Amino acid sequence: MPGQIKNAVRQAEGLTELGGASEITAETMHRCCYNQVVHKLDSLAARITPAYGWDDLILPPDQIKLMQQACDHIRYSMRVFNEWGFGRRVTYGRGLSMLFAGPPGTGKTMGAQVVANQLHMELYRVQISQVISKYIGETEKNLRAVFQEAKRSNCILFFDECDAIFGKRSEVKDAHDRYANVETAYLLQQVEEFDGVCILATNLLQNIDAAFMRRISFVIHFPFPDKETRAKLYKSMLPPDVPVADNVDFDFMAEKFEITGGSIKNIVVNAAFLAAAKDAPIGMEELLVAAVNELRKNEIVVVRKDLGEYADLVFK
Repeated sequence: MPGQIKNAVRQAEGLTELGGASEITAETMHRCCYNQVVHKLDSLAARITPAYGWDDLILPPDQIKLMQQACDHIRYSMRVFNEWGFGRRVTYGRGLSMLFAGPPGTGKTMGAQVVANQLHMELYRVQISQVISKYIGETEKNLRAVFQEAKRSNCILFFDECDAIFGKRSEVKDAHDRYANVETAYLLQQVEEFDGVCILATNLLQNIDAAFMRRISFVIHFPFPDKETRAKLYKSMLPPDVPVADNVDFDFMAEKFEITGGSIKNIVVNAAFLAAAKDAPIGMEELLVAAVNELRKNEIVVVRKDLGEYADLVFK
């Protein structure tokens, strides 16, 4: 509405003046526009505040490049569809759909935040438990509401563990199977017709329906990190101001503990609290104790010989 546009511009001008800047940034303008939007996504989805950029995302270069290309589909959609006339050839399916596939803890949610940050868009994680219903017709009704509100507010929809609703359609043996297939087909239709940005994440790529895969614009793989990548993850998790002892050996940590980025984040954060309690820098002892505790959560036992020269720091 014209009044909302005027209010957004005024607010952006005011924030820019207060910040002492000479020009309104794209981020400020987008934020002010979102402040004028009224939607009901909060009832079916949870807003995620993006906190990461490209430098925080540790992925193979080809997957990073693929994500950057995906973002360009939104940045230059006006040029391609309107100025160059592709809008007359492509009458539906103009939106951007991305599938993030990889084991738990490999950075799929972080990847969604990076995309949201780059496009200056709000990000909403769809609550699967609130969307799926045992009552006939309710799931479709909820999904329709989610996509309609996302279109109205120009928000990114993020479906985590999407195989729960995008799973392979099964052979029809009873009415339950038939209706489950109808739900999947309806969801495929919504994704294809959605003109906005839809990001889906799965831990089980092999469980995704083939018909759904054909409707996805980009598939980004989040592989289990190798030793070199794990070392980078440890270093990237440390803020610039955190005190770190000289005895920290990230290569040793990366080699001895074959874990994902999510577990590495937990280890570094827990090590920071252990160090803070001692009023000391983060050292090898804190990292090793945090790592042993993290592995115990998954019922993995670490013995003295596993830690080699650092065993005395943990097994005292």
